[in-house]
Amino acid sequence: MPNSYFQFKQFHIEQSQSGMKVTTDACLFGGWVANEIKKSGEPKRILDIGTGTGLLSLMLAQVTKSCQIDAIEVNDLAFEQANANFNNSSWTSRLNIYHSKLQQFHSNHKYDLIICNPPFFNNSTKGKKAAKNLALHNESLPVHDLTAAVRNLLSVNGTCYVLYPEREMNVFTAEAEKSGLYPSHYAYVKNEKDQPIFRVMRCFTFQKTIVGASEIIIRKEELKYTNEFWELLKGYYQEYNNPNL
Repeated sequence: MPNSYFQFKQFHIEQSQSGMKVTTDACLFGGWVANEIKKSGEPKRILDIGTGTGLLSLMLAQVTKSCQIDAIEVNDLAFEQANANFNNSSWTSRLNIYHSKLQQFHSNHKYDLIICNPPFFNNSTKGKKAAKNLALHNESLPVHDLTAAVRNLLSVNGTCYVLYPEREMNVFTAEAEKSGLYPSHYAYVKNEKDQPIFRVMRCFTFQKTIVGASEIIIRKEELKYTNEFWELLKGYYQEYNNPNL
């Protein structure tokens, strides 16, 4: 059973009311996008679609100085918990949360960076917990609704980052291209070297660019984190989260 909280170096995540708990792949996704921000420069405004516990917003708040971050969450309890996590952080003045479906969300701003760890199960058997079903199953956020919203909310030179399993990423990429959003660089994620691809993290823009791919392996022998994984997360994870020590 997951803990009711997750302690990072600079912030604390309460997660008992959220359908989607803090996961390793979500943390890696946040660390990967944070690293992209370090390389390309700080955006003025970020949108986090389906924030859940507020994890990704908080990770990006940690690596930015003045960026305003807006987050959307449709689930009542998750919204309340993410709001509390924001208010208990050091960046509460830069974090804003909206209790809304993406399909009903309207903003006076265009966003320089959009990040989303969307629900992806389609026509799958659901569990008994409604909040978890909402977080995992894509009836609440179909791919075409997500791509349409990104097209409407993303600035001309903005970047959108999404995390999906490989098959679902291929579906999203095809739909995104219909909307004029084109894949840029991406990373395949494997739990271990000889295991299949577990997740794909991908950047999309309105510009057609040369697509570059990389591979990130989470663990090596004896379940120790790989150096590439730890480099992305060492600014966030407490030392006791590092099995290499």
